This record gives sequence, C-alpha cells and structure tokens, in this order.
Amino acid sequence: MKWQIWKKLKQAPKLNRSDILLTALPAALWLLTLYSRPFIMDLHCTKDPLSCQKSQIFKPDQLSLENEYDTEADNHSFLTQNLTAYLAVGVPIAFGLTRIFINLLSPTQALIQVGADLLILGQSIAWNGAINETLRLIVQRPRPFVYQDPFRLGSDPAHYTSFYSGHTSFVASSGSALVFSLLGRSAPTWFIALISIGVGILIFLTGLFRVLSSRHFITDVLFAAFAGILISAWIALIHRRRKK
Repeated sequence: MKWQIWKKLKQAPKLNRSDILLTALPAALWLLTLYSRPFIMDLHCTKDPLSCQKSQIFKPDQLSLENEYDTEADNHSFLTQNLTAYLAVGVPIAFGLTRIFINLLSPTQALIQVGADLLILGQSIAWNGAINETLRLIVQRPRPFVYQDPFRLGSDPAHYTSFYSGHTSFVASSGSALVFSLLGRSAPTWFIALISIGVGILIFLTGLFRVLSSRHFITDVLFAAFAGILISAWIALIHRRRKK
C-alpha cells in the first residue's frame, strides 16, 4: 500500500474544474472560523480559574508549563515559518526556470507547471488553516502561559487556541507540499532528499520554539506536524491521475 502511494506521488499532478472548489471552500471556512472566535470561545479560565490548574494537564505536557513567555523564541518561530513559506514558493519557481535554461521545458510549459504547483501549495495551506481553526474552536485548549494567571490571561479568546499549533502545521503542510511537488516533477533524488531534510529541520525548530515560548504544549506541536504532513499528502494525491 505504501509503495502504491509513493508511486502515485511521483506522478505529475493535474488540475481540473474541481480545483476552484478545492481552493475557495477551505479559504472561506478558514476566514469564517477565524472571525467566529469571539462568539464561540468559552473563556472558562476567567470564569472558573480552578478549572485551569497544572494538575489537570497531561503529564508530558506539564513540562511546557515550566516555560515563561519568551519573546525571542516566539520571534524565532515566525522566522522559521516565514522561511518555509519563501522556500515553498521560491523553489518551484527556481526549479522551473532551471528546466527552461537547460532546455527541458519551454517557458509556457514551465509557467503551467509552476502555476499548478503553487495552486496546490495554496490549497494545502488553506485546508490546513481551515482544519486547524475548526479544531481550535472545538477543543478550546488554553495556551500554556494562561495557567500562570488563569483569571487575567484567560480573558482573551485568542488564548484558547493552543491545540493545535498553527505555526508548526503551516511549516509541515507547506514544506511537505514542496517535497510532493518536486516528486511529481521528477526532480533529482539528491535535491528532494536535501529539501526533505531542510523541511524536517524547520518543522522541528518551529515546534521547539512554540513550546519554549509557552505558546503551545508538546502534544500541540506533535499533532500539528502530523496533521500538516497528512493534509498536504491528501491534497497531493487528489491531483494525481485526474482527468483534465
């Protein structure tokens, strides 16, 4: 089964009319859930501070409560997130230009392929964002730093979005989408391996910085990494063996 999936991911992706829905639906859902926070979030840490105590947290996650809010670590997580975004957009463009330069593709062919890869990347990011925000509204898990002062820090709806990490899942989904796009374009194995290692490092560092900054629990970033990769793999597989 896993080899069949691998072979399918190595096929060139194709677009069709359903991509309009695959792009617009998650984007609309993402915006809807994002702006629904103030109306749906239950500020239970402020209403009942005793409900937000360290003893009620899953033991491995209690380690995250030892960290105080760290601005530097928080800023580092934005850097790794942004770097992944630049790579996810820049590498397909550079790869397409390289294939034009060595006469493997015409400019028109390269433009079509790069455009398709960037659209699929956008779909992966949009679906990840929509699913991430939907689960946040359902779970409503307080961020680790809220447990330091539940009554005061629990008064903001944005402080109940710990599960799961948006930064980590963004890096995982966009980075994985990049790897899958290179697989589908028959990029050299050494290049795909290099990019995969880089993406893995960025996922790890982003998750680490989110935990060190007291923005997320360990399980938040672990689940986020898994979810981001799974979502981008699902989107990539949808575009294999499709009719034009």
